[in-house]
Amino acid sequence: MTQDLGNRQVLTVDEVSERLGVHRDTVLDMIHAGAFRARLVGRVWKIPLSAMGEYLSGRDNPTQALSIEDVAERLGAHRDTITKTINAGTIRAVRVGRTWKIPVEALEEFLAGRDNPAREEGDKES
Repeated sequence: MTQDLGNRQVLTVDEVSERLGVHRDTVLDMIHAGAFRARLVGRVWKIPLSAMGEYLSGRDNPTQALSIEDVAERLGAHRDTITKTINAGTIRAVRVGRTWKIPVEALEEFLAGRDNPAREEGDKES
């Protein structure tokens, strides 16, 4: 059930929800977690088509990301240590339902010594 977007360059939360086959609240949670770029226009979230394309191609896509257990195994750490690192905001992760997913890109940033860049940018604004 795809629809012609004409010249539109953005999707609504409901359109993304339909395309991903998830509840609209899950899409909102993903926006707030930074799973993909979105902008609040008035009182409505708008997701650029390019952000949706990046998400579906695997960039920051939780379905193609690592679990806490995967990261713990790769780093030789306990899963609780990884959870604390996520909660501290040191490593970027996306909450999907009841689980955390760590994009491979976020793990690479962490290992390169660049803690959560999204959080660092937000800290500069305060």
